[in-house]
Amino acid sequence: MKRHGFGVLLLGFALVLSGLYGMWAGWDYIQLERGWSLFIGGATAVSGGVVTIALGRAIGVLGRIADNAPAMQASAQQKPPAAASNASEQPTDLPTAAAAGAQEKPPVEVDRYAAGDSVYVMFSDGSVEVQTDGRAQRYPSLAALRADTGVGGG
Repeated sequence: MKRHGFGVLLLGFALVLSGLYGMWAGWDYIQLERGWSLFIGGATAVSGGVVTIALGRAIGVLGRIADNAPAMQASAQQKPPAAASNASEQPTDLPTAAAAGAQEKPPVEVDRYAAGDSVYVMFSDGSVEVQTDGRAQRYPSLAALRADTGVGGG
């Protein structure tokens, strides 16, 4: 078992303990400048130690996630076993069904450009819509728009 972030946690605890000691040692001399300096320095070390402990904990959690990622990917790539023993029923291919669902989503507007009286709207699937005088015409690609209008075909 790997111990991710263990050294950072130890450093955080050391900061907290030394900060608490500094605050305790400075309390008796708080009327003097040295006492205030010890107390304020100790409080700073305590807060820095708490932040360092939190970072060590985050490193530990992310390290465990990184260790488990290959196993999770391998299990996700395996096909699920057939649920029914009936030979006439065929199992569905889940990745293909998910990909088909993703293709059914309408394209998203990516960019919009106004030139003269026309507005050109570019979509995520590569199609272009030209809006002129309240009507809109859709082209499957920018090349199809250029071919239809004869503009920019250099």
